[in-house]
Amino acid sequence: MAAAMTAVGAAIISATKKLVEFSKEGAAYADEVLTTSQVTGIATDKLQEYMYAAELVDVSVDTLTGSMAKQIKSMKSAQDGSKTMVEAYEKLGIEIMNADGTLRDSDEVYWEVIQALGNVANETERDALAMTILGKSAQSLNPLIDAGADKLEELGKQAHDAGYVISDEMLSSYGALDDQLQLLNNGTKALKNALGTILL
Repeated sequence: MAAAMTAVGAAIISATKKLVEFSKEGAAYADEVLTTSQVTGIATDKLQEYMYAAELVDVSVDTLTGSMAKQIKSMKSAQDGSKTMVEAYEKLGIEIMNADGTLRDSDEVYWEVIQALGNVANETERDALAMTILGKSAQSLNPLIDAGADKLEELGKQAHDAGYVISDEMLSSYGALDDQLQLLNNGTKALKNALGTILL
């Protein structure tokens, strides 16, 4: 009985440690999502879809979000009359303006660009157009371009079905936990510094 109770106790301690680890990992994940969402302006649910899909098509999230930001600048340049940008979008057959002269939704245009680039047979021309619109890291997006926008949409749905996408409420709760963990960590460092100073 004693041996059995010891084993049960050890299992409970192990399980508790795992739960703590999961909570810490969840908090770190939420902090990454919330911070990246604030920096890029991408909604948290969409961002999580992209993070899920990026892992499966071997394109980093930083490369993906960076190319999205560059594409917004490219749209604005085309609106302002940049011949290079206007011609690049025209070659891909993509309209960037609404009927009233305002810019279209950048997210919609981005995925149209990805889909259109996948239809360009000449790889050199495709890379040149991609670099013009999406920036210098465009070649790193080739796995994404090969997969196509439809595949990314499918993976986005999978992310929801798999429970990968966390609600804003849960992200906020995890974010608050991450803040408390950071405060605790900073407090521990401060205590170590204080003790070190005393010893010195």
